[in-house]
Amino acid sequence: MRKEITSLTSLRGFAAMAVILMHYSATMQPLASGKFPSLAPHGELAVDIFFILSGFIMAYTYLPSFRTEKGWTAAYWPFLTKRAARILPLNIAVTILLIVMAMIASWLFRINIFPKVRLTHIPTDLILNALMLPGIGIGYSINWPAWSISVEFLAYFLFPLFLAGVFHQRTTVFLMSCGAACFLIVLVCATGNHLSPDGIHGHYFLPWRDLGRCFSEFVLGLATYRAYASGRYRTIFRRDAVVFVLLAAIAAIIGLRLGDLFALFLFPLLILSLSLNDGRVKAIMAARLPHFLGIISFSLYLVHDNFRPIAAMIVHALHPAPIAPLVAMGLAAMFSVLMIFPAWACYTWIERPGRTLLRALPARIAAKRSAP
Repeated sequence: MRKEITSLTSLRGFAAMAVILMHYSATMQPLASGKFPSLAPHGELAVDIFFILSGFIMAYTYLPSFRTEKGWTAAYWPFLTKRAARILPLNIAVTILLIVMAMIASWLFRINIFPKVRLTHIPTDLILNALMLPGIGIGYSINWPAWSISVEFLAYFLFPLFLAGVFHQRTTVFLMSCGAACFLIVLVCATGNHLSPDGIHGHYFLPWRDLGRCFSEFVLGLATYRAYASGRYRTIFRRDAVVFVLLAAIAAIIGLRLGDLFALFLFPLLILSLSLNDGRVKAIMAARLPHFLGIISFSLYLVHDNFRPIAAMIVHALHPAPIAPLVAMGLAAMFSVLMIFPAWACYTWIERPGRTLLRALPARIAAKRSAP
C-alpha cells in the first residue's frame, strides 16, 4: 500500500463539510425571518472535488498494479472488489438504518422523521438503494447524496479504459483524452445554470449530466496524477503561495458568481499543489482535526442529509416563530458540526469493519475451496 497523501485526505474532509454546511444553511433558511448567506456558497462544487480527487487517488493507489506483466485483466477484479468493500457496507447499512428508524418512529410517534423514506415501498426502495441504482435513474432515492456514489462506482468499471487514454505513451492520445473530458464537462455546464444534480428542470432527474460530470472529472483527476508523477512541476507547486493564490482565485470566482466551470478547472491545480506542497500548508492539512474529518468524510457525506428534517423539526418545536437570520446561521453551523458524531460512529462501527470484512472475504472463500 502506498503512503497516504495526508493533505488530500484532509481536503476530502473539508469538501464533505462544505456540502453539509450548504445543506444545513438551506434547511435553516425557511425558518429564518429574513435571508442570510449560505455558510458554504456553491457547496455543490465540493462534489466535483470528490470526483477529481477520486481519479487522482485511484491512479496513485492502483496504477502500479495495472502496469504489471500480468496486465490489467489480473488487476481489474481485485480493484473492483476493493472499491466495493469501500463503498457498499456503509451504503447498505445506512439504507437499512434509515428504513428501520423511519418504521419505528412512525409506529411510536405516528410521524415519519425521515420523510424521504417511503414506508409504502420498503422492499423495492431497500433493494434499489442498497445497490445504488437511484443515482443512475433507476428507482427512488431515500438518501439523496448517494447519487454521487452511484455514478462514481460506474467510473470504476471503466477505470482501465480511462487509464489507457490518460497514460498512453503517445502525447496525442493523452491530450485527446483530456480534451474530451473538458468538452464533456463544458457540455454539462452548458445545459444548466449550476452543477447541482437536478439540472435545468427543477427536480426532474437527468442521469446523463451526472455521469458526464463524474466521468469527465475522474479523467481530469487521472491527468492530475500524471502531472504529479512526472515530477516536472514540483518546483512550482511545492510553494505555499501557489495554494493561497489558487484558493483566492476559487473564492473570487464563487463570490463574484463568474460560473462553476471556471472554479472547476482550478480544482486539478489545487489538488496538484496540495499533493506536492512541503511547506506550512502541508503542516496545516496534517493537523488532527482536518485529517480526522478526511478519515470520516465518506460517512459524513452519506449520513448527514436525512438528519436535516429532524433539525428543522427541533428548531420549529422549540421556537415556532421565525428566528433571526444570525441565529439561523448559528444553528446551521451547530447542526453541521453535530453531524461529526453520527459520522464518527458509522465510520467506527460500520464503514471500517465492513471494509475489512469484505476485503478479506475472497481470501477466505478461496481458502475454504482449497481446504481438503
